[in-house]
Amino acid sequence: MKCFQFDGVIHIKEAMKKAEASGNEDCPVKIKLVAPLYVLTTQTLDKEQGITVLTNAIKACTEAIDSHKGKLIVKEAPRAVR
Repeated sequence: MKCFQFDGVIHIKEAMKKAEASGNEDCPVKIKLVAPLYVLTTQTLDKEQGITVLTNAIKACTEAIDSHKGKLIVKEAPRAVR
């Protein structure tokens, strides 16, 4: 994710907050910086719910950063791991 507009860092933070807000009590979304990538994660027993929540989080983050002429590129789609 990148945004070269004035206050781009603030716009990136806002986009990440929107992604985290798309989670719920059973399936919270967390974002980590694993340089140079941002990684969205969740922990849940329901695989389908987890993938849906992360997909929605990516969509919310993309819409937020696009509105400020930024760019988000998904390197790997949501998937379940053990």
